[in-house]
Amino acid sequence: MSSMECEIIGKGFLSENLEKAAKQFPHSTEKVLKKEARNIAKDLKKRVQQEAKGHHYHGKVASDEETEIIKNRLENSFRQGKVVKNGSGYSVAVTSKAPHYHFYEDGHALVSHRRKSKNGKAKAGTGKYIKDVPGRKTVARYMAQRSEYSELIGQELLNEILKDAGLD
Repeated sequence: MSSMECEIIGKGFLSENLEKAAKQFPHSTEKVLKKEARNIAKDLKKRVQQEAKGHHYHGKVASDEETEIIKNRLENSFRQGKVVKNGSGYSVAVTSKAPHYHFYEDGHALVSHRRKSKNGKAKAGTGKYIKDVPGRKTVARYMAQRSEYSELIGQELLNEILKDAGLD
């Protein structure tokens, strides 16, 4: 394997702009990764709307006037995370606020409700295992398809660096 080295000597237009581009790299990388994470969250919202009919969580939210029950749907739970530097690389996470996301994605055991008797104790024969519910793997399948676009994301990053450095 051969390697290529390039050294720029002097203070000409090209060397100044390349130094500027090198300094601009972390900012441009963060900007592009945040944009991609927002796009992924939007795409996941559309996919989950189609594939996860009925998966929602009922939670309580305290408002100024009264406590109201809202539906925190799985499709509205995806958010862009923070950009993190890992050694020489950068990464960003797309997170989910839904407390039941892992049940939907990874699957779970379906168990009957535990009914209570008149004195408040659990009735015998309730809370039994019914079956395993397989995970939908919506996010995993989407991210596998999205990896095909890594070259385009790299090209977009390069264009952003050049634009921010004034070399476009």
